[in-house]
Amino acid sequence: MTTNSSLTLLLPGLLPRLGNDMVWPEMPAMQRLLSKGKFTKSTDDQNASLFAHFALATEGELPVAPLCALSAELDADSGWWLCVDPVHLVADRDQLYLSAYHELALTQEEADELVAELNKIYAEDGWQFIAATPQRWLLRLPQSLSMTTIPTEQALGQSVGAVLPQGDDAMAWQRVMTEVQMVLHSSPVNARRSEQGAQAVNGLWFWGGGSLPEAAMICAWDRVIAEDGLSRGLARLHSVATAEPSSTSLSEWSQAGGRVLWVDDSLQSPVPTTELFAQLEEKLFAPLLALLQGGELSQLVIEFPGVGRWAVDRTDLRRWWRRHKPLSDLLKSD
Repeated sequence: MTTNSSLTLLLPGLLPRLGNDMVWPEMPAMQRLLSKGKFTKSTDDQNASLFAHFALATEGELPVAPLCALSAELDADSGWWLCVDPVHLVADRDQLYLSAYHELALTQEEADELVAELNKIYAEDGWQFIAATPQRWLLRLPQSLSMTTIPTEQALGQSVGAVLPQGDDAMAWQRVMTEVQMVLHSSPVNARRSEQGAQAVNGLWFWGGGSLPEAAMICAWDRVIAEDGLSRGLARLHSVATAEPSSTSLSEWSQAGGRVLWVDDSLQSPVPTTELFAQLEEKLFAPLLALLQGGELSQLVIEFPGVGRWAVDRTDLRRWWRRHKPLSDLLKSD
């Protein structure tokens, strides 16, 4: 029985993994879905793509921070917000590089202790640091800033001097970043981490500043399945129900129906690419192909931000003249 259920599957993190020497595992379901689907080029990164899916303007600095605050059930309407990501910086000759973020494996207890140290210093300025998660902190300011920033994922591996904030308040904020490094250097948390052989949190990366935007007049989704703060914040802004991917099965979703946005962050994990795609074939692509063939799913859109999106329905699967193409040809960034 055919339903009106549709699913858009967003899979960020592919672009850094692509290379000429990549060995693709056997993925017949993914290969068929992409080969039969209608392709559209995508130049958006994950954040811009999510804003576009909720019909919010994407010009200038994207206000990621207040939406993450909304997801964390904070008073996101109050103040001006910045994302604050704990990072590890490495000096190489006369350059400073942002070398680690997720790999720090910071605990919530460590994050809370570091945030408490920062709040002791900056509270008198009306600043409030909040460790929403160990990897994603937030900063609430009483006033707005005029500067543009680069997300942590895009700054990783680059010389810090080339990716620093820009704009009227950038120079003053760069001094703040230096002050923060000094606070972190003397923290007992980093002393303990050094004793344990763990990398120090010797810097903070600030980005995604802004105030909470207004919701779009019309929302395309009945449900959002995601665990990242931006996706869940956008859903909450538009009063859309959310669920965690780990607690949602494809069969349960297909029975509930509706228009669903599913954000899967698997490609941003440290698992090797070949192994990871084999897992995705079993976990997502093969079951989704079966749902599409059986009529339990009316349309599937698979999107890799920065690469492209493929829209496929049951009719597309019957178009035998659309030959199966190698994944290396289908998934190109150029």
